[in-house]
Amino acid sequence: MDYSNKTSPLYLQIYGDLKTLIEQHHYEYGSFLPAERVLSTHYKVERLTLRKALSLLAEQGYIEKLPGAGNKIIYKSATPASSQAIANAIVYVLPDMANERVAQPYHMEICNYLEKYCKNDNLDLIFTKVSDSQTMPSFLQNPAAVRGIIWVGDINPEFLEIARKNHVPSIVVSNNYPHFPRINMDDINCGYSATCHLIEQGCKRIVHIAGFPNYISTYNRSEGYRRALLVNGLKVLPELTVQGDWNFLSGYSSVTQLIENGIDFDGIMASNDMMALGAMKAVITSGLKVPEDIKIVGIDNIEQSKISIPALTTICVEQKSIAKLAFLFLKQIMEGVSIPDEILIPGKLIKRETT
Repeated sequence: MDYSNKTSPLYLQIYGDLKTLIEQHHYEYGSFLPAERVLSTHYKVERLTLRKALSLLAEQGYIEKLPGAGNKIIYKSATPASSQAIANAIVYVLPDMANERVAQPYHMEICNYLEKYCKNDNLDLIFTKVSDSQTMPSFLQNPAAVRGIIWVGDINPEFLEIARKNHVPSIVVSNNYPHFPRINMDDINCGYSATCHLIEQGCKRIVHIAGFPNYISTYNRSEGYRRALLVNGLKVLPELTVQGDWNFLSGYSSVTQLIENGIDFDGIMASNDMMALGAMKAVITSGLKVPEDIKIVGIDNIEQSKISIPALTTICVEQKSIAKLAFLFLKQIMEGVSIPDEILIPGKLIKRETT
């Protein structure tokens, strides 16, 4: 927010802004305002100016200054508890893709862990999807109605800007939006490790099933595949890269098409487990054997990969770790604690029966 064009003193403008945020429950009773250095940076003022605003908030009964701890919210509104219930929620937001009838198992597993962490802190978890065609998601129409947001994947940046301008605590996952802390998987190394494992098993012509276009994880996992081939002296052949959309059917149909077209291959690196499982069904349906004829590796380590027949070799990017880190990041933001700009989660090869 630009305060330079207003006529009242800066500390009064900051006081008014913080007062509104507290009254609208952006900062809940008993929580703390962000640290002074964070607020000073946000409002682009010296700490002396900021402290005048904080002193006025304390005088008016909005905050209590606790030496060594920070500025605690002591304001209580007369709003009935029932209308404040939504403000106790964290929102997990995925892009709404037309081809997806249900959310990917990987994200549902993350949400299962998130829900447990939220309950332990008396918070609710809301799972939702947004599409680019929406004018504005309902949870952004009243930004004070949510405690924080976890944005996942290729989300319309206009929605992220709305959250930022309204000071809604947010983090992004698998997204490079620069104004929120980022949790990303080390996708290049995931794609690289998966492809190298197939090469180590003797594969020379490896199909890559890419994820949904425009996703950062799609690009990076494909880049890992490309690097692994080149490092090992293999050519990157355009006919061996096919477009998927994260779902089982795209893995099945793309590999079926390759087989019908007579394309020769001996390995498959899919950008996620669901497409790998679809590819495996296509291979087996065609009369070929896994892993004798075709070896397959996925990425994610979802539950289905452990119980498929044969069990799927995969790169594990642990859902529990992502859920825990996302929750802790968001909680620290809500409490005004400084956190890293970006964390990369590494993957680990889990060898099973498909290789």
